[in-house]
Amino acid sequence: MRIACIGTGTIGASWVALFITGTHEVTAWDPATGWQGRLLAALDRYEPQLQELQMPTVRSRLRLCASLGEAVAEAELVQENAPEQIDVKRALVREIASLAPLDSIIASSTSGLLPADIARDIPNPGRLLVAHPFSPPHLVPAMEIVGTPEMPTERLEAAVEFYRSIGKQPVVMSHAIPGFIGNRLQAAMWREGFHMIAAGEATMEEIDNIIKGGPGLRYGISGPCEAQLGWVDRREAPGEIDEERWSILMQTDWSRLPGPPLTDALRDILRPQLLAARAKRLTDDAWEKRLIAVRRAVKNI
Repeated sequence: MRIACIGTGTIGASWVALFITGTHEVTAWDPATGWQGRLLAALDRYEPQLQELQMPTVRSRLRLCASLGEAVAEAELVQENAPEQIDVKRALVREIASLAPLDSIIASSTSGLLPADIARDIPNPGRLLVAHPFSPPHLVPAMEIVGTPEMPTERLEAAVEFYRSIGKQPVVMSHAIPGFIGNRLQAAMWREGFHMIAAGEATMEEIDNIIKGGPGLRYGISGPCEAQLGWVDRREAPGEIDEERWSILMQTDWSRLPGPPLTDALRDILRPQLLAARAKRLTDDAWEKRLIAVRRAVKNI
């Protein structure tokens, strides 16, 4: 594909480094003075990191452009990296839409703004999707993709295929919610942490050390839901949901964030997802071997 990266600050420069590891032709542009030198300096830092991941960059695939119009003129996908301000993003996306090919995809790197809000002022909002990376994009594989309601399925699938081609692990969300998945979960943890700090229950250092040496190690292998599954899994018959034990997870006073009541409707939603998670769950031996590998990796840094 022909990719344009618009905005080459911290996130944009990281995207550029990752884009030129593939077979795609990449253009870049930024409105700030001196952006070219800062981008090339960032690439000098990022390229050895990607080399360690066996993802060599090919800088000859990158062209630095003198204008937005030049950068997006032939783009099939435009990665927009404007500041997290809705008015700024709307104005930039509106200009991109007027200059890029009509069938191009516009992907916003927003951390929490909704795609429909960003696309409000363009004639064809079905061109835009959110492609939210976790910083830095060239090193963290997970990302969240959310299309506007008007986006055709084939266009969404084309974007997903592109991101997979450069080593990303996209999660396509069926519902657009502010903050998406990752930042909503992170926000819940931040807020609980600051509640504990405000109440004198813990310090920042204590909180960080607990996460780094505890749940953070496990979450590199199992997500929070899968990790918690082991707590109840051995106590339940196959295909069953122990209401009392799941209620403890959701209603315990361990968090200031209240949990949802375990209704029949929620049990119906949970059951197939729990069965699917159990089917993919690692054996204890396999999980423990991965945990040892993570501990060794962290210790050797």
